[in-house]
Amino acid sequence: MVEALGRFEVPPPGAIAWLDVSADNPDTFSGRLRTGPLGLQISPLRTGRAPYFFKGARLRGTRCIWSASTLSGCELFRPGRPIGAAFESGVHVLARLEAGGSVFDPVGSGGGMVRVYDPADEIAEQFVANSHLFTLNVPLAAIGIDAGALGEMRDRAYAVTPFQTQLLRAASGLLLVGGDELRTSSSLIGVDRYLAALAGLLLRTAVPRSGPELAQMEQVRMRTDEIIYEQAADPELSPATIAAQLNISLRQLYRAFNGTESPAARIRRRRLERAAELLAARTGPGHVESVAQECGFVSAEYFSRAFRREFGLSPRAYRSAHRDSAART
Repeated sequence: MVEALGRFEVPPPGAIAWLDVSADNPDTFSGRLRTGPLGLQISPLRTGRAPYFFKGARLRGTRCIWSASTLSGCELFRPGRPIGAAFESGVHVLARLEAGGSVFDPVGSGGGMVRVYDPADEIAEQFVANSHLFTLNVPLAAIGIDAGALGEMRDRAYAVTPFQTQLLRAASGLLLVGGDELRTSSSLIGVDRYLAALAGLLLRTAVPRSGPELAQMEQVRMRTDEIIYEQAADPELSPATIAAQLNISLRQLYRAFNGTESPAARIRRRRLERAAELLAARTGPGHVESVAQECGFVSAEYFSRAFRREFGLSPRAYRSAHRDSAART
């Protein structure tokens, strides 16, 4: 099991932090506001006789954060704040289910709702009776939905469907069975992909959409991602060669990704993810130049700059950090 962190801590990548705010916990029941997922302030309801508690956990990948909690008698609030362009710094998804039992062992379901928030938005929610809360913090580029479409969903609540309920409950199991494997570079990348896909699927199924053009664009995105995953190590792979393989124009390809991470950015990200896997796995001396070449980069200098922007460390420092971590374990 992943080592549990202290209350209210934001976990480092691959770790799980547990939340325990309740009247039964003398460390937390002081009347002061507490910070939960998405920066939500947790406090008892000013009026009401329901038990007061907020208990759950959150998991962090490299860029995405997921939480699942059981709560009652709570007010959750986050003040609005100016940040920049809409959804520039990410997407926040909040889902609630009116259900009994723990979020990890639910009993029944009386419906629920899903909302999408900009990280700058004010959030105000009240939970009188026992409920389950799920939150996702995902970068806009990873979610695969353009900012304009998210803007249309921004101030609306969508009823949770049985399909979405199962998605949420299945994902909450991650918080119970995580292990040391989540700390590896490749698994962290997998966690991010899973959480981004979960957020995208929740929002795509919240609003019924139809039309052959939309279906075709979705098919183009799926096929593009498959090609990138399989062929990213080929230095000749480019948006133009992908368009040729799909038998569409370059303009049609970019139109399918309008408002989301571009095909070129996806190629670069996949190459960097593969490079991180190789650097973390190698125990010999190796050379950054050879890793760059294996992952499809024609310039080691460009690779090093791009790697530092993505992971905050140079390739050599990243390799050394993982080598030191492996030695300690």
